[in-house]
Amino acid sequence: MDPARSKADYTGGRILEVMHEAVNYTAAIAALIDRAWPKDARRVTEFGAGDGAFAKRFRSAGRNVDCVEIDERLRGDLRAAGLAVHATIGEIAEQSCDFIYSINVLEHIPNLGEELLALNRALRGGGTFFAFVPAFRMLWTSLDSEVGHVTRFTRGSLSAALREAGFELHRLAYFDSLGFPAALAVRLMERLGIFSYGGGTVKFYDRCIFPLSQAMDLALSPLVGKNLIVVARKPSVVSGKCCI
Repeated sequence: MDPARSKADYTGGRILEVMHEAVNYTAAIAALIDRAWPKDARRVTEFGAGDGAFAKRFRSAGRNVDCVEIDERLRGDLRAAGLAVHATIGEIAEQSCDFIYSINVLEHIPNLGEELLALNRALRGGGTFFAFVPAFRMLWTSLDSEVGHVTRFTRGSLSAALREAGFELHRLAYFDSLGFPAALAVRLMERLGIFSYGGGTVKFYDRCIFPLSQAMDLALSPLVGKNLIVVARKPSVVSGKCCI
């Protein structure tokens, strides 16, 4: 979530609930995080933990995750669930994290460069940052407006922002290839007044379309998708040279 927004202004709660229907989608993202997760990571932080869907999932698998979440109500829910919670990334000690992951958060942040610098500071040298974000401005729908997005990314805009903040990119790929034409169709249907996001529509896509999209991503992830995934690292400096 955008750190500059008033806590009372956050309106994404309905979508957080709706996305609980996206069982396959959530599992696929969790698998991507697991793939990026360094084997020797000791301290892991989720930046923008929301209702804790991912942090709780990893905790149930025996992995401890600290949470950063600006929304006061959501922080209370996370604490009640037994998770360690911080209001901002600035509360995380400098160079204390081995791995930070973020799911659908960077698109909320107008001062993105400052937040990425703060994320970089929180990582140890050689630490890994994983992010999952929406792609392509042309795919903007009512969902983007409802949850307070300020942008959707391209490969170029995301990679440039990360490099400017001192990260080295190790993987950048699209995700959910069929989500691209699906989002375009949603835009059209919204203009015609015949579509609205809800648990039923999300469940249908998740069960009936997304599995095929996953299969197509094997070939299409370099080219197109509704989202972008990135794995970046903070360089380790040894004898004046950066290494990973």
